[in-house]
Amino acid sequence: MAAERSPMAKPNAGLRVGFVGCGRAAQTLHLPALRRLVDWHVVAAADSDEGRLKETATRFGIPRCYADYQALLANPGVEVVAVCVPPRLHAEVALAALAAGKHVFIEKPLAVTLGECDELLEQCARSPHKVTVGFNLRWHRLVRRTREMIQDGTLGDLELIRTSFTTGGRMKTGSPAWSSWRTPGGGVLFDLGVHHFDLWRYMTGAEVLEISAINRSHEAGGQSSIVEARMDSGLLVTSVFSNQATESNELEILGSKGSIRVSCYRFDGLEFVSTGTSGGLQRFASKVARVLREIPGAIAQARRGGDFHSAYQAEWQAFGQAIRNDTPVECSLEDGRRAVEVAIAASVSDSQCRSVQIAKSRNGGMETTASLSVGEVKGPIKNATDLSLGGR
Repeated sequence: MAAERSPMAKPNAGLRVGFVGCGRAAQTLHLPALRRLVDWHVVAAADSDEGRLKETATRFGIPRCYADYQALLANPGVEVVAVCVPPRLHAEVALAALAAGKHVFIEKPLAVTLGECDELLEQCARSPHKVTVGFNLRWHRLVRRTREMIQDGTLGDLELIRTSFTTGGRMKTGSPAWSSWRTPGGGVLFDLGVHHFDLWRYMTGAEVLEISAINRSHEAGGQSSIVEARMDSGLLVTSVFSNQATESNELEILGSKGSIRVSCYRFDGLEFVSTGTSGGLQRFASKVARVLREIPGAIAQARRGGDFHSAYQAEWQAFGQAIRNDTPVECSLEDGRRAVEVAIAASVSDSQCRSVQIAKSRNGGMETTASLSVGEVKGPIKNATDLSLGGR
């Protein structure tokens, strides 16, 4: 099936990528990001939903379409494969792509079991090709600035982190039903939580030692979760995740010299307050001055889709540079595995009503959960045997 070319098609430029899965993540996040990049060329797509495949091909001018992803992998013109299928199929598709000699971009989470994560790590270690995990928040402008301030000592010794990632619209429009099921999608801890589990490590350089969680499940498939953790640095973390609330994606890091608040959906969403600073007029005036300084840059950034969507462009640019320069990827499979490990531990904590210890060594595994899959923990497990190879 052929589709008329659009600005997405750049026959003489960039790395050639094929998408396996044409759901929400591909259509609203990754393909729009790649459309803005001159060094990427989307040449193929695969999806078992014929209508969605045709719609995606027409909208983004993708010239080659396949109902069977194996046919896409057999196309020698595809250099990079973007894995945007339901999480339970991530490992299957990524392993096949590596075996076919492709570089691989895997949308988070890396997989839904630690066994699958380890299989991917082992296969990647034997392959000359690059593999990365799609934790786009690592490339968010404000997140990266916060990480720099932590590293340069602006906050002093870190004491506490509080985060929240909530959404309401996804459960009503745009997300497939499987995203709330624990077997194929992993629920809110895998859909939203893994982003922040990764940021805990990315921003602080510390590993999770102990975690506890309480989940609330809704009949319609939605979930809310409160997660508390202790890092190996002694840092304490608490996070809230929900797909039954308003849209928010926020971080607060508190240290001995000051605190930082970040709102990933606002152009002026970074505020630093030094220890001992009083509130009132002075703080308000400082904030107004900062906002006024940032308005010109915010306007330019808005034209590029805003900070949140620009993070997707930045992660693809970074992946392209790693491929071209044969340098390590910035977000590795080990990073992806660590986030999955924390998500499974949080699920076990809720299921068993206790805190769960996480070993510091990957080879040591996690207490009582090294072989657990998401489907084995307490929750509304659905029969996923009839699920198609659809997109996220």
